[in-house]
Amino acid sequence: MIISLSILAAISAFLVVAFRLTGTSMERGGEEAAAMARLRAGTEILERAIRSADPLPILPVEGIPVSYFRGEAGRIRFLSDGAPSSLSGGGYRLISFHGGDPSRTPRGLFLSEASPMRAEGVEGWEGTEKPRILFPDATEVTFSYSPGPTEEGKWEWVQGWDGSENKGLPAAIRMEFVTPAETGPRRTALVVPIPAGGS
Repeated sequence: MIISLSILAAISAFLVVAFRLTGTSMERGGEEAAAMARLRAGTEILERAIRSADPLPILPVEGIPVSYFRGEAGRIRFLSDGAPSSLSGGGYRLISFHGGDPSRTPRGLFLSEASPMRAEGVEGWEGTEKPRILFPDATEVTFSYSPGPTEEGKWEWVQGWDGSENKGLPAAIRMEFVTPAETGPRRTALVVPIPAGGS
């Protein structure tokens, strides 16, 4: 009888541990799935907005109208033919994606947008007003730009792109950032072609 009770207690203890491990695993799996869904949704917003970059010449440089596109290592600003939000309507918008200052809160990857019809003109727009956060806690946000493949078929990337100096939009933008994950930092990299870009 004592042996039977000992075996029954051991089986009960095993089942309790098994159920706890299963519950913890399911919790972690749910958190990971939610994080991946947020990442997918945010990258879709990024891709849709970047692909909508418009080469409409709105800046007069030496009497010649040129496209508005300013790409730096830590942020990108451009004219879009559609807002990245799901709001109805349309029309041209100034779009900016930028990383937060890692030494201050909030950190992350942000989206800002504004009307291109500005009294002070678009050149002075910093692109950091009224930011909406896409990826909380994102760090090491970097952008690089490519004019397109070389004759050998290689894509070369530069850390900055000025639409007035380069006379247009880049062919593609590469973006990288790091987000925290339970398994350690997750580095995300994506390349987005710009249909209206390239030479």
